[in-house]
Amino acid sequence: MREYAEERSVLRALAQHLAEFAVLITYNGRSYDQPLLETRYRMNRHAPPFGRLSHLDLLHGARRLWKLRLENCRLVQLEQEILGMYREGDLPGELIPYVYFEYLRSQEAGRLVPVFHHNAMDILTLACLTAIVPAAFRSTDPEMLSRVGVHRGAELAGVGRWLLAVGEREKARKMLKRAVDAGLPDGLLFRTLWDIAGLEKKLGRPFAAVRIWIELAECRNEYHAAALEALAKHYEHEERNYALALNFTEQALRFADDVRLAHRKKRLESRLARPRRRKSL
Repeated sequence: MREYAEERSVLRALAQHLAEFAVLITYNGRSYDQPLLETRYRMNRHAPPFGRLSHLDLLHGARRLWKLRLENCRLVQLEQEILGMYREGDLPGELIPYVYFEYLRSQEAGRLVPVFHHNAMDILTLACLTAIVPAAFRSTDPEMLSRVGVHRGAELAGVGRWLLAVGEREKARKMLKRAVDAGLPDGLLFRTLWDIAGLEKKLGRPFAAVRIWIELAECRNEYHAAALEALAKHYEHEERNYALALNFTEQALRFADDVRLAHRKKRLESRLARPRRRKSL
């Protein structure tokens, strides 16, 4: 807009332009850009043109895919870490409003050139990510994931968590195991092993879960006490081995002063104190 009075005309032109398209692809547009534009349309007494458009906001998929690997999922961060592209002489996004208001005051169109360049780079990055992010969640085939550059442990763990969130337990288990095999930093490794153990139990493979709980219980990590408690539950309810269940409960109490664990210990001690009934001949 060369001046504020042009807003109605610009909004109408945008609506006419969008009439040719069926899908809107953005990065954080669902939470920011689209609501902002809808407000401007309503303030100018125009119907927003977004209702008929399908909206693919790549931010959510990108976070699921890379938040476990990267410090943040800003577009510039993804350019550098995922696409291997570095901007030179780019105008930082936070300065764009200042540059635009300067243009409104001066009416010097040349001031907007860095803004156009910045936006063009954003669109190019968005196009590249559109070729990667949807494909990563379309197929869990390792070869297909590798083809779009998704092969690191943290990325596979992100896909595995998404599969778990949508209820695909068996696929999630396989994907998380692939993530472990691909290599994970310690903190993420322990968390992933804990998730795999939970899936093994839910999928009816308790002994596979026990093996992982034992592994987690043998070294210091944030799931150490939880793994010991899980073992205590298993041996109390599944194996009826109350002595072993008490042993794991006492170990867990050394690392977590928990009321539930204290009650479990008391209950197990009470069970073990009862005289055993002799079987009649």
